[in-house]
Amino acid sequence: IDMTTTEKNSIIEMLAPMLDIDGIELVDVETHEQTLRLLIHKEGGLSVADCQAVNHVVHPILEVHEHLANYAQLEVASPGIDRPLRTAKDFRRNCGRTVQIEVGSESENEHGSHVQGTVVEVHPERVVLAQTGGNSISVQLSQIRKAHIHLKW
Repeated sequence: IDMTTTEKNSIIEMLAPMLDIDGIELVDVETHEQTLRLLIHKEGGLSVADCQAVNHVVHPILEVHEHLANYAQLEVASPGIDRPLRTAKDFRRNCGRTVQIEVGSESENEHGSHVQGTVVEVHPERVVLAQTGGNSISVQLSQIRKAHIHLKW
């Protein structure tokens, strides 16, 4: 089952408040066939008990909610090093790091433009990146389609 950005955001908005258990934060939602994967974060790291607590809260909702009833399986995991950046809090946590951002409209058929830079300021509605050459760019959080830490190998 493929999910549009709008569907994904509505699922995140619905589940995030329910998962505010002991500092757990819903970072992203992924789908693959009939599996719904919740990527969660907790300062100081996640435990198996944290994942079980989230599973215990969300699993009953899968069976009854119209947007989630098609998913037969639930996975709860840590997003890892290539975690998506979605909120001002995510960018604040990564101040001083180089990030790559895809900026674009809500349309799923358009390709967005890519911006790369070091996170230097984070405001409630936008993030400011310092780019090579001394320029800086301000990006509205509402215009970000995808964002992640730029990994140097």
